[in-house]
Amino acid sequence: MVLGLSPAVTIKSADANWSELVGPSGSLVVPADFASTLPVNGATPSSAPADHNLMQKLADGGFLAVTAYEGDTPLATLVPGINPLPSVPVDASLGTAYRLSRFAYLHRTQRQMLIEIPTTSAYIQIHDPRVAAVAAALAFDQTPTALSTASGLSVSGVCELVGLMRAIGIAVPVARGLNFVPAVESLISWFEREALPRGFSHSGRVVGLDQIPVEGADLNFQVGFEMHHDGSKRTDIGVLLPYAGVGTTGPLALLDPDGFYEFDVTEDVGSFMGVFVRLVWPQEPLELQAQALSLDETLRALGASSRLSTNPDARKLVDGLGLPRMLGVLPGRSDVVRMIFNIPDIAALSLAGQLLADAGVPAASLINFSAIEPIVGGPSPLRIAVDMTNTGLGSRVGFEVFTPQAIALLAPVMTELGVDQQMQESVLVAVAEPDKERTIYQDNSDGSVSDIPIAHQRISLIHVKIGFEEDGQVVVKTYVVAKSTALDEVGKSVEDSDIPKSWEFHDLLFHSKTRDGRVRSKLGGTARFTIRPHPEEPSTQPVPGDILLPSIDIPNVIAGDPPFGMVLEKRTSIRAWDGPELPVVKLAELLARVMHLIPRSVEMYGQVEERPGRIYPSGGGLYEIDIVVFASRVAGLAPGAYVYRQGSHSLGALTGELEYQQKVIFGASEATGGGMSRPQVLLVLAARYPDIATKYEGIAYSLMLKHVGVMMATIQYSATAMGLGSVPLGTGDSDAFALATGLDYYTQGSIGEIAISPLD
Repeated sequence: MVLGLSPAVTIKSADANWSELVGPSGSLVVPADFASTLPVNGATPSSAPADHNLMQKLADGGFLAVTAYEGDTPLATLVPGINPLPSVPVDASLGTAYRLSRFAYLHRTQRQMLIEIPTTSAYIQIHDPRVAAVAAALAFDQTPTALSTASGLSVSGVCELVGLMRAIGIAVPVARGLNFVPAVESLISWFEREALPRGFSHSGRVVGLDQIPVEGADLNFQVGFEMHHDGSKRTDIGVLLPYAGVGTTGPLALLDPDGFYEFDVTEDVGSFMGVFVRLVWPQEPLELQAQALSLDETLRALGASSRLSTNPDARKLVDGLGLPRMLGVLPGRSDVVRMIFNIPDIAALSLAGQLLADAGVPAASLINFSAIEPIVGGPSPLRIAVDMTNTGLGSRVGFEVFTPQAIALLAPVMTELGVDQQMQESVLVAVAEPDKERTIYQDNSDGSVSDIPIAHQRISLIHVKIGFEEDGQVVVKTYVVAKSTALDEVGKSVEDSDIPKSWEFHDLLFHSKTRDGRVRSKLGGTARFTIRPHPEEPSTQPVPGDILLPSIDIPNVIAGDPPFGMVLEKRTSIRAWDGPELPVVKLAELLARVMHLIPRSVEMYGQVEERPGRIYPSGGGLYEIDIVVFASRVAGLAPGAYVYRQGSHSLGALTGELEYQQKVIFGASEATGGGMSRPQVLLVLAARYPDIATKYEGIAYSLMLKHVGVMMATIQYSATAMGLGSVPLGTGDSDAFALATGLDYYTQGSIGEIAISPLD
């Protein structure tokens, strides 16, 4: 591979001695004689200059492209985009299979062939047609050797080329087999070294972890430390393993198939403390009696002797707070069962305090409940941990704090609770520890490291526990957990983990190309064409043959509207189309409300210009969207397709095929699940594409979709104020619209639909 000057860079002469390189993201001044020696696109290896320090500056600034070669023949050039490449590409590995990204696309621009991907503004320019053969072969998982056979390139040339593709995600390595055990082993080793904050000793942890069974670990494996901040610096260990008990299936089953096994570590020896298992809440809420029966069955499955049905205090707690989020069986504590409940708000906190007081929990454990109030609420509710014994409830209560917002408030809360100052300082040091992340890679058979990741691994604070002891003491613990997100499922690529599968190719491409950040060209009002847009001011003269609609006195009709706030509250989508015909006067009023012209004063360059506007916004004041009316059952109007002319308040009949007019109408039924019923009127928003594209570059279609949104809202609010039903559609058939109206698909086409109906 050879570094060369990016095609996006221009050289300007600053003076006799200096030249300025101007790139997409900035400029750099270099000696004039050096600028003249810079290799350009397609440079040969012998032409590369020798000033490595300056070349590195050029690479860091995004001024240099990288070209892959087959001998002295350039194959393709990787051109940096808005941002410089994070690293110079390296050759692909011979033993790794690669796959073309599902977002990659090849296209022609002027006289160049490019491979692009919407995840970056960088791209690959193709110089040799054999590159396209490599791209096509990457539709299947292929090693460089196989790609060489398919394309006719040498293996070394393929390795260079795929290295370029991999550098910006156009080609991605693919896992060939499952290799999870090394990920677990590496996670434990990394956790031992990195998880504990300052002041906590790592001695003894290795021995403790060695004694914990992890042979049954699956893809959900996690390992955690419970850190005691009472000065002992003691840490307990927990691991998430498949739950080995029963109770995960059956009609009364509530248990998740994973359990968090906790081990106390004392004098370098790990002793089993208990298992915590999440409860899978039923989709439908259980009646109180069924809830109690299910919990008893769950406790039996966990091997606990306690029963909810024979424990009135625990029963009242469950009836009041709902099913616990987790159950913990602690055989080392007199067969205690720990119940962990969500506390979503202050009302639940108050209820929990009252129920615990009624159950005889010592007042010393409850007196500080009010100090907890500042950390209640949020998407991850505060949790309360209560012990259930065979005869009642335990004397200790704990609160688990999860959200970063709540944890950030711990300092004043701990002060209010009277937590020992040394403990406070130790806790704050622990919660201030930044998260740690890394990616581990699969080993090759020869012991080298491949470029296929096994897992992303992360160490992070999971929650803080505030414990109220029966003697009035408040003890705070922190919990750090490490987990692996497996990446080495057979046939899975890095891209599958980094980009959610919910992103489809066209959505991500459209998103990235219509917003700054990943585009190289200009966006906005560049007025790059000389074509004049549609006349801004619609004619007030109807076209011969138009149907004049009933005149509407806009100020008068809107004077009787309900308040706008009430209209907002009442707006809803209505699909009831079996009612009477829509009177043509109602259609006329709706169209006039939405599309009537309003004088606007626009100041540009110190001059005030009068322009006609609308009640909704439009980029550049172009108002490029017309309303086409598909009348199905309108009293006083024949079925058919009509374009509304707002200047003359008339309808112009469109000449199209009746078969397709019916198809457009029935499309509304299909889009809304309306069965065989048809809306009385379908309003189709039809955009005059060239009108807005003449002014706006790169964002014309994006702007039209925004305009469709505000128009649909305007139509719905207006219909609601009039007492009409309306429902926007998710999509429509643009080909059927063109055939139904006789309008050109590429000049004025449908980009939005909304159905209108009268209310009974």
